[in-house]
Amino acid sequence: MPGVAANEPAVSGVGSFGEPSAAPASPSVSGSHRGALALAGECAMVAVLTVACAAWALRLWHGDLSVPLRYTPVDDTKFYLMLVKGIIDHGWYLTNSTLGAPFGQQLFDYPQGADNLSLLLIRGLALFSSNPAVVVNLFFLLTFALVSAISHLVLRALGVSVAVAGIASVLFAMLPYHFFRGESHLLLSAYYAVPLSAWLFLEVLRGAGLFPSRVPPARRSLRWASRRSLATGAACLVIGSANLYYATFALVLIAGATVILVALRRWRSALEGTVVVGLVVGTLAVNVAPSLVYRARHGEDSLVARTAIADETTTEAFALRLTNLVLPVPGSRIGPLRRLTASYDRAIAPGYCEACFASLGVVGSTGLGWLALCGLGSLVGASGWLGARRLFRHASVGVAIALAVGTVGGLSSLFEFLITPDIRAWNRISVFIAFLSLLAVALLLDSLLGALRRRRLGSLAAATLLGGVLVLGVLDQTTPRFVPDYAVSARQWRSDANFVAEIERRLGRGASIFELPYVPFPEGYPDTPVGDQVAAYATKYEPVRGYLHSSTLRWSYGAMKGRPADWPAQLAGQPLPFVVTSAAAAGFDGLWVDPAGFEPAKAQLVLSAVRSLLAQAPLTSPDGDLDFFDLRPYRRRLARTHSVGELRLLRGRTLHPLRTVCAAGGLELVNPSGAVRVATLTVHVRRGVTVSRRVTLEPGRSFQRIPGGVLYATLTDRALAPFEPAGARSVASVVPGLTGPGCQP
Repeated sequence: MPGVAANEPAVSGVGSFGEPSAAPASPSVSGSHRGALALAGECAMVAVLTVACAAWALRLWHGDLSVPLRYTPVDDTKFYLMLVKGIIDHGWYLTNSTLGAPFGQQLFDYPQGADNLSLLLIRGLALFSSNPAVVVNLFFLLTFALVSAISHLVLRALGVSVAVAGIASVLFAMLPYHFFRGESHLLLSAYYAVPLSAWLFLEVLRGAGLFPSRVPPARRSLRWASRRSLATGAACLVIGSANLYYATFALVLIAGATVILVALRRWRSALEGTVVVGLVVGTLAVNVAPSLVYRARHGEDSLVARTAIADETTTEAFALRLTNLVLPVPGSRIGPLRRLTASYDRAIAPGYCEACFASLGVVGSTGLGWLALCGLGSLVGASGWLGARRLFRHASVGVAIALAVGTVGGLSSLFEFLITPDIRAWNRISVFIAFLSLLAVALLLDSLLGALRRRRLGSLAAATLLGGVLVLGVLDQTTPRFVPDYAVSARQWRSDANFVAEIERRLGRGASIFELPYVPFPEGYPDTPVGDQVAAYATKYEPVRGYLHSSTLRWSYGAMKGRPADWPAQLAGQPLPFVVTSAAAAGFDGLWVDPAGFEPAKAQLVLSAVRSLLAQAPLTSPDGDLDFFDLRPYRRRLARTHSVGELRLLRGRTLHPLRTVCAAGGLELVNPSGAVRVATLTVHVRRGVTVSRRVTLEPGRSFQRIPGGVLYATLTDRALAPFEPAGARSVASVVPGLTGPGCQP
């Protein structure tokens, strides 16, 4: 490849982990320790400065760390609050006996294992607080410190001076991307492995020797355990344990560098690149092994599995675009720039748009422009600044690979179709481009500062320049729209807390709560509405609100969709009175109703029907947005009107119902019992069109071909008709959601 010379000497001043960049031939142990302590001190100061800048951008003094920064229904913050509370209560996140009652929640089908390092950090923070909001807030602030500290460490290893590395690292941690992710994509906010990935990519490409042997004398078995080899291995472990997306992007870049080295016949360096790829892949495999084993034993859950994106609008929302890298951040403090970005984003990707927050800011865009010039200069054989600085050229290669893979219609589309659709939001590779661009800015600043310091008052001019870059960058990369609405979040959080505390006081320890409407976990309903039966949630994790404030209750929400433990899915399409009766017979002590989960007119029907059936007024939350009913009096009434055997039958068939499973060309129908059962199958084919038929189900699985595709389906067990309460026919159209998660459209 032009610009990547096979035998070019290493760049002066470029160091590496475990090896000082300009060390004497025989450094003393004490000197090495002093250097490590000095570097640690630098990283700590950069981390503190970054957290201070983040606190300023978030106006953190207006908030309360005991309340989530965001507590709205329009993002995934509640999912991460749930995950953190599960770690606090149960030690880890994979199983949670408090959710998905009575069987519990299992997250093997929705793996977070590639984030194990971040989750371990959260586990450590949980030792100091049992409040999930406190832990989430502290971890989010910690991500700013970790990102900047590791960025500073890498930039210093690449030969950047202390002050310049610190400023570039602060700006890297203060990317609009970071604030956009926030607590709603908590683990994506922790992109501290990205600088390590960039370092490995650059070192592989320059053939720096990542696995040198120890200088004799050394035991033969430990000859490869040099400081540099151990540092390389540690970086691979961090990358493979920090996040699946960032690990995948690292693999793409390092594999790209390895291919280039093979083309240049630099076999030893290519072999080292292959070893690095193998170490990262192996680490990932170990981290996600529990999910892989679970799937091997229980089969893949088709409702959780990703599918390749075919919808043009969705593709635009998740794709990377070069223009979004260089345009100002949405909500820019400068009016004309703010309007320019808003107009572009509305025209290109209306609605949800991740890539719209991939902005590098003016400082990062300057570095990106310089790398583009260096890449072009290298291609045309330019000399001087545009051709001679190896690190510039290698960084430009990294940016070129990232753009070739991540942009709309790039190689990521082939990756999605041929390898795995689990990695589909390729706009997130923008953080790699951001780091390489800021590296270029750092190298340029070091050269400029060197020239300034040789002049009169040069030190003052240098300090002014660095301060100006920092202030400009922070102001340019942050906007007032990043400041959370602390008052609204605090009011809602405290209302929920008081509401749940009163429920716990009434029911006592160990009680179970059934939640309406039914919402599939995770990710809610797909975008395929059917008539007026769709829950009207703006997001998909609202039913977790009660659990977040509970210490003694169990909740029906949270069982994995597509698995037998998600028994409420088969109740969701039944008449509301039958649903309530079944929940009471199944042993639930209370009924939680969120009216916002229904269309307004339907919410009133639901509440009226439940009041009439249970003959009681609800307990209402302080905010007036949630209702609770005590099911224990109704269960006692059921015991007087039905025999023990009848109630046992209803409980058994409620918790182990006939199920529908989406399949190509139709549905699989599952009869979990050992006897033949008769049911009515109702299938929603498209909006307003339903097909009903009577089916006789043998034990096990059977297949029903459904022409035209399936959106949702309901199986009504005819043997349970006698349990339909009086008056159910009058509200037969009132159902608490669709039956189960919808099939993939």
